[in-house]
Amino acid sequence: MNLIQSYEQQYSTVTADITHNIGKIATSQGVEKQNYVKQAEKLFEEANELLEQMDLEVKELEAKDRQKYHTRVKSFKIQLTKLQADLKRAKLGIDANRDELLGDDTHDSEDQRARLLDNSETLERTSRRLDHGYRIAIETEQMGSQILDDLHSQRQTITRSRGRLQEMDSALGKSSRLLSGMMHRVIQNRVMLLGVMLIVLIAIILFIYFMVKSHS
Repeated sequence: MNLIQSYEQQYSTVTADITHNIGKIATSQGVEKQNYVKQAEKLFEEANELLEQMDLEVKELEAKDRQKYHTRVKSFKIQLTKLQADLKRAKLGIDANRDELLGDDTHDSEDQRARLLDNSETLERTSRRLDHGYRIAIETEQMGSQILDDLHSQRQTITRSRGRLQEMDSALGKSSRLLSGMMHRVIQNRVMLLGVMLIVLIAIILFIYFMVKSHS
């Protein structure tokens, strides 16, 4: 036996007790009648709680079983609404057979039950829409969180890349300065070498000149 079936059995027991108390209310007076009224009202609270529990369990069922149990719960709600009307008549001392003879009152009662059923269905549809909206909001929040995480990761990657580019630019600057210094020293060495060669050449020319002059 699943949980919903257990709730259904409890609900059947509670509604049977409600029917019994309504019968007692209609045939009793004074304090005894008030005691039966209080017992019936407590039983109605218990029945409503069981219906709420069944509603929650139905929502968790698979689609193939959900409609079947949803129809059952809907019929239970209609039954409970009728019992509430019976309780009201019993509290006021109105005979159910007499009520059936009053076409307008019966029609009003049927209209009230129809309105109650419509309101219940409207509330249920609203609840489903709210649940759907809540799921969408949660999914949107999760997507937004994921996007923010991705953006944060990309920002860190860009920051690291920028740092490496700055390091490379600094290294290139140092290399450029080093090459410039080396080129400067190479030019200086060449100038000095040309100067030495020029001095040696002049010395050789002078040496040859004086040698020729001394022989002549």
